[in-house]
Amino acid sequence: MDVANGQTAVREAIASSQAYDGPYVDAAPDILVGYNTGYRVSWDSAVGKVSGKVFADNLKAWSGDHCIHPDLVPGVLFSNLKLNQRPAGICDLGPTVLELLGVTRPDYMDGESLLPNE
Repeated sequence: MDVANGQTAVREAIASSQAYDGPYVDAAPDILVGYNTGYRVSWDSAVGKVSGKVFADNLKAWSGDHCIHPDLVPGVLFSNLKLNQRPAGICDLGPTVLELLGVTRPDYMDGESLLPNE
């Protein structure tokens, strides 16, 4: 809890074994942390440093990262192709691109192609 403003910094933390499977799961981090809006891991911790403070104001510009919990980051997909009319996620983009290129999606890959079945 950030005592300065009463906000909870971490929305969710899960073990990578709950999020991933397949042949590359051993390369995944042990824990995935999804931060609430306005929070992220510090610049120091990204390079292995540990500071004395749990919470510190960010004094550098954020240019984008993958720290915010995905439920808090809505997205829009624009396409000039007809796509399936179902809820889509970012994990569906890889299989869609592979299908467009005529490459078979590996069984261990998450997501499904967004191209309509014809």
